[in-house]
Amino acid sequence: MAEVGPGANQRRRLRLLILGGTAGAAALARRVDAELGDRIAVTTSLAGRLPGRPELPGAVRIGGFGGGAGLEVYLAATGIDLLVDATHPFAAVISQAAAEACTARQIPRLMLVRPPWAPQPGDDWRQVDSLAEAAALLPGLARRVFLATGPGSAAAFAPLAEIWFLLRLFAPPAAPLPLARCETLIARPPFT
Repeated sequence: MAEVGPGANQRRRLRLLILGGTAGAAALARRVDAELGDRIAVTTSLAGRLPGRPELPGAVRIGGFGGGAGLEVYLAATGIDLLVDATHPFAAVISQAAAEACTARQIPRLMLVRPPWAPQPGDDWRQVDSLAEAAALLPGLARRVFLATGPGSAAAFAPLAEIWFLLRLFAPPAAPLPLARCETLIARPPFT
């Protein structure tokens, strides 16, 4: 049976959810909108932890989903067809929730993954599996440390009272940091 009438040749635009908060996510939203906006409706989801937000095309959603189950409900309720996880590498919780929700709803999921840093000649890398392991290594390595892992990770370094920390944060911390000796630098990427 042939479809006739107004809009007969128009198909529903695919609905893309970008889990964002990174420069890469914002660039992807802009590019999809500019190049495929007639075929793909973009919604960018931001955690809402930082003040202000970039100007983004399409819809913008602020706040968490309530874990994998909450994200699954959101995907079903909004008719999301595709999901791109373009979150920060430390955003493991939302990435895991996205994997679970997309698997449950059978929604294709892509991850925008940053290329890993590679050791260069003269570097002295120490591989660890956690922030606690990184903190345990520091007393033998340094007295002053640049820490750019976010305010939530400061607690792992709190026992190191003999070390001075420079913390690069995106926004002023909501509560005092648990570090005996520190200074904060408030700055948002991209950095030169």
